[in-house]
Amino acid sequence: MNRIKPYDVPHKGLRNALSQLSLLAGKTDYSNRTEVEQLYNLGTDVFKILTIHADDENEVTLAELETRCPGCSQHDVEDHVQIHAAQENLEKLLAAIYNDSYNGKDTDGAEFYLAFSEFHGKYLEHTAEEERVTQPLLWKHFTDEELASHRGKIMKKNPPETLLVWFRFVVPAQSHNERVGLLTGFKKMASRSFFSLGMEVIKQVLTTSEFSNLQASWSSS
Repeated sequence: MNRIKPYDVPHKGLRNALSQLSLLAGKTDYSNRTEVEQLYNLGTDVFKILTIHADDENEVTLAELETRCPGCSQHDVEDHVQIHAAQENLEKLLAAIYNDSYNGKDTDGAEFYLAFSEFHGKYLEHTAEEERVTQPLLWKHFTDEELASHRGKIMKKNPPETLLVWFRFVVPAQSHNERVGLLTGFKKMASRSFFSLGMEVIKQVLTTSEFSNLQASWSSS
């Protein structure tokens, strides 16, 4: 039986986001203010959803797991503390680069790029461990209905604007069928105007053919 995978959607989005930031950090001309600003803006969004995801896990997913399996969430919570500390350092480095650029100073971005590369690798290991270790624990202790309710709690605790940021990274990282499933649920819960806004965001991050196929799925349903 196929089970709900609580980590599947956010982790695909985060892996996409981290890869985009890694690519941009490597090719940015740190003496070019416009390119530095693009890197800073992307980094701000990526670090934002990393923080939100960790909070969502700590306050909902892992908190719920702890009620059924005391001690089972400890390793992930400790990982989140270490990840947050490394992330804070990266945010400070990126802010310094941005401020130097804004003030007309040239900055060598090599340290940010190397530090981010180390962070990226460790974060990928963390997400893989959660899917291999923590997710089976969630399946063991919760029904799919309960896991779906956890997802509902997470969506309610975050403002709608956060969902639009997530869409930029999550939707391109999914298969067509996964996109249809995700957006079917989004369409049911969102107002018509907010759904249209979400689709405009998605249109910007999919290829023309991918978006056309997605639109066709609505007309044929």
